[in-house]
Amino acid sequence: MKEVKFISNAKLRASWGITGNNRVGEYATYPLLDFSIRNTYYSFGNELQQSAVATSMASEDLKWENTSQSDIGLDIGFFKSRISLGLDYYKKITSDLLLNARLPPTAGYGSAFKNVGKTSNEGLEITLNTRNVETKDFSWSSSFNISFNRSKVLALTQNQESLTSTMGWDSWYSSVALYLAKIGQPVGQFYGYIFDGVYNYGDFDKLPNGYLLKEGVPTNGNTRAAIKPGDVKYRDLNGDGVVNSFDQTVIGRGFPVHVGGFSNNFTYRGFDLNVFFQWSYGNQVMNANRINFENGNKTYLNQYKSFENRWTPENTGSNIPRAGGQYGYVYSDRTLEDASFLRLKTVSLGYNLPGAVLRRARIKSLRVFGAAQNLITWTKYTGSDPEVAIGYSALTPGFDYSSYPRARTLTFGINLGL
Repeated sequence: MKEVKFISNAKLRASWGITGNNRVGEYATYPLLDFSIRNTYYSFGNELQQSAVATSMASEDLKWENTSQSDIGLDIGFFKSRISLGLDYYKKITSDLLLNARLPPTAGYGSAFKNVGKTSNEGLEITLNTRNVETKDFSWSSSFNISFNRSKVLALTQNQESLTSTMGWDSWYSSVALYLAKIGQPVGQFYGYIFDGVYNYGDFDKLPNGYLLKEGVPTNGNTRAAIKPGDVKYRDLNGDGVVNSFDQTVIGRGFPVHVGGFSNNFTYRGFDLNVFFQWSYGNQVMNANRINFENGNKTYLNQYKSFENRWTPENTGSNIPRAGGQYGYVYSDRTLEDASFLRLKTVSLGYNLPGAVLRRARIKSLRVFGAAQNLITWTKYTGSDPEVAIGYSALTPGFDYSSYPRARTLTFGINLGL
């Protein structure tokens, strides 16, 4: 390609390999013996003796899960490498997944670790580096990257078509499914009801002693006679007039469509400046803080200020249910929020003192600098930080409850060479 003058270099890459993983606990293959307080005393002679009972099932046939990955990439430079482009496509197949799989009731245990399931991840990564300006006193270079990833569930345990996962953040929700992994669909999908506003007076027949939900207006899981104006309303997907587990569906995605970063480096004589942005786009976060503090079902908890705008007879235009109007303990997209963000991640400024000045003091180099991290985040997310990882796993991404935001930090320093 010597005749192609505007191309400085070009390289085509390809690779394939397998890696393994066994990180599900040091003793997952063994049964867990526990000295439980109740129901584990046996009489031997005239004395009661405490005994150990197996509280989990052994999984003696466990083996490492493995991931095979294929990559193909292209590195190419233009105009004496002032522009460098990197393209990478990858596909990963993970099989023999180590999952805490459900067991039939006849086993006597609810679940056990097994090598079941198969997933795929494929994506595209793009990197662009440019040297925009290069003069004697001033230079400016940029680096841009963006990554796309798509996951898919290929198989689960024997004859299982879907797998639900829970989050143990609150005792009332510990057994309520929030995530769904289904064959042929992405990993980390949110699962629940579609929020359809609140019931208003027009949904009821006025009776002498109160209100009765009209026939033809779907219920919300409560009985028709118990539903009141201002109660939460969910969408009746199958049209049977009753909202129940058959109306649960995929309500969001926990993993972004793409993530990326954009960095710029500037130099002017002895000064250097770096500005770095990062972003994530297309994922949601379940803001469980709002479930507890913008709900009104738990009388012993203070509420967010936004709860002042809840439905009342004088404020019927609100989409926040009345106090006590959230029937049951379920998840819905009312508290599922867009977690896309753009963040000014890092800004650093430094200055190298001139050599002529340093030589007089017999110093080889002296650089003073200051840096700031997590300065500004642009997002629609109402929580403290859209980039949360409470209870994070591949099956349970994007959950926020009492998380701490990333700290805004300022750093100042001196690099001295003698």
